[in-house]
Parts: sequence; structure tokens; C-alpha cells
Amino acid sequence: MMWLFVTIAYIGGSHLPVDLPHIVLPFSQGEIIHYHGYPYEEHEVVTDDGYYLTMQRVPHGCEKPTFPSPVVLLQHGLVLEGSSWFTNLPNSSLGFILADAGYDVWIGNSRGSSWSQNSHLLPKQSVILLCAHFHCSFHEMAMYDLPATINYILQKTGQEQLYYVAHSQGTTTGFIAFSSIPELDRKIKMFFALAPITTSSNVKSPLARVFDLPEGLVKVRACHTLQVISRLCSYPIFKSFCSLVLYLPGGFTNSLNVSRIDVYLSRYPDSTSIKNVLHWRQLYQTGEFKYYDYGSDNVLHYNQTTPPFYELENMKAPLAAWYGGNDWISAPEDVNITLPRITNVAYKKYIPEFVHFDFLWGMQAYEQVYREILDLMERST
Repeated sequence: MMWLFVTIAYIGGSHLPVDLPHIVLPFSQGEIIHYHGYPYEEHEVVTDDGYYLTMQRVPHGCEKPTFPSPVVLLQHGLVLEGSSWFTNLPNSSLGFILADAGYDVWIGNSRGSSWSQNSHLLPKQSVILLCAHFHCSFHEMAMYDLPATINYILQKTGQEQLYYVAHSQGTTTGFIAFSSIPELDRKIKMFFALAPITTSSNVKSPLARVFDLPEGLVKVRACHTLQVISRLCSYPIFKSFCSLVLYLPGGFTNSLNVSRIDVYLSRYPDSTSIKNVLHWRQLYQTGEFKYYDYGSDNVLHYNQTTPPFYELENMKAPLAAWYGGNDWISAPEDVNITLPRITNVAYKKYIPEFVHFDFLWGMQAYEQVYREILDLMERST
């Protein structure tokens, strides 16, 4: 997973990258959503530990409803950001599909992504280079980002509960937050997990072999390699090579719309922190779903010599999960370790041919997944 780093910068409040023209579409996310006739808003929330998170909102479809809409939060995966839910056309992007179905759609952006890189520790107009060692892994995203995001949305909309739809690492943060914070768990009407991950010892991606390197080399090799790839991918001559960035991490597929690869590469890969990569490396090496391992400082952080386990059994929110047989990141062997620990599995579906990014961009995503999400939401109201 660490192979997906890119060097992006946040400068003077703009989300434009430096030196990397290939990762931004000609129009911003808001302009694209407006272009298709949908309303668009941006919201900022500050977490309890001082991080500024930017959220997007599509409050309704092309026609404004006359009644309050049920609320949905979409949470992206590792080295993605919120626009991943809108990178296909409206009839095949989950964000648009939910808005058209009458839902108030909110899009989360985890700390370390290009939308959420500011904290109280840094000036708001500063330049932040990714691969910096931000004080965050998916643990902080779960324990601080999700509570702040969900509580803000519910306060803003006047609702008591919302639907949580997540892909990849977004499911990881959901599992941690809802099993660790009971009052947050009660605010989830249903948790929809696409390519769920809580352990990654069966990751099949050849790029994951870098996790076998010593920690110091992981830090250096991950950043250097992806910075080189990022620069190469800014040149059209390397288009075929750069297409592998979409395939190698999550598996090869025939379902991806190859005519839109430039669009996907304009938003992916995004950014994250070194600490987050090291936490994933820990899960890969141990096969255990635990807090971050601080080594000799564990006693200081946890009052014990080893990091505690995340107690998935405590989550009470109903879960619906979809996972793929050819997924090299959320491997089915790992998913089959996770799901038996969940006490309220309302629905699960194994899709043998699906790879990791088919849940976002695959041509069969609507038939295999999104239509079922809509049906489960309708039945739960």
C-alpha cells in the first residue's frame, strides 16, 4: 500500500499539485459535479486533536426534494480522496446514484489526503509535502476524524443517524470507530463495506513485498519510488506504464472502463502519511488487528508492553459487506477472518471476479453492488 505515495502540495488554500499536472482534472470536483447539474457544497470540521478536514456535500439530485433526505456518508480508501465516488459518469458513480435516489450525500476526506492536510500544528497556508511523518495512521482517522465528521453532519442536517458507505481503508476506520465508541456506533443506521479490511496478512499484490523491508528502507523506498512514478506519469508517452498503477495494487480486471483511465489517474494515487503506511506494514507482518506498535514506548501509550487488539465484536451497527475473489489488497482469506467477528452481519456477498477497484470504477459495480446498496437502504428506512 505504501507504493501509492505521491508528492503533492497544499499551497495558499489551493488543492492544486506542484509539478504533477497529471493528477488533477481540468476542472475541480465541485465544477464537475455542477457540470452534471447537481448542487455542491464544501464544509470544514476541526477534530478534537486539531486537524482540519474538508468534506463535500451533494444535498440532493438534479431536482430538489420537498422533504428531508436520509443522510449518507461516503468514505474513501487508502491513497484516495472523496472524488473517487464521482469519477465515472452520473449513471455509474455511487455519489451521483445516491443523490438521484433521494439521499443527502456527504463525502469524507481523511487526514493526510489532499483535502485534509492542515492541523493546529502548522500554519493554515503552509506547504505540506506528503511522505512527511504526520502524527496519524488509520487509528487517528477512526478515533478523531470519523466522530468529528459524523457528528458535524448529523448536527447540520438535524438527523439522528446516517448510512456509512466505505471502501478499503474507509472500512477499516469504520470498524475501529464503531467498535470503540458506542455512542458513535448508535448513530450508524447501516454500515456498507466495499472490500473490507481489518488484517492484511494475505495481501497478494507484488508491490506489497516492500513491507518485508526494514522500517527505515520502507520510509525511503516508498517515497522515492512513487515520486519517480508520479513524475513519469505526467508524460503521455508513459500512459501504458502508468495504467499499471491502477492494476498492480488491487489486481487485474476486465471490468475497468479503459477509456476513463486518464480520469482515474488524475485523482489517484492521492496521499497519506508514513505512520499510516507503517501501521499497515504492522498488520501485514503480524496478521493481527491491533493499535499502532510504538515498541519500547507501548507502556507509555497503552500501559502494557504490546499494543491492544481492536475488539470488533463490540460493533452493533448492522453490516453489509461485498468482497472480491481477485482482490489483491482486501484478500478474501482476510475478509473471511473479519466477518465472523462481526455480531450483526445483515448481508454479505462474495463476487469471484471482482478486484479492489472494481467496487469504485468497475463496469459491473452498479449491477453487483450499488443496486443492492439502494435496496438495503430502502428496506431499512
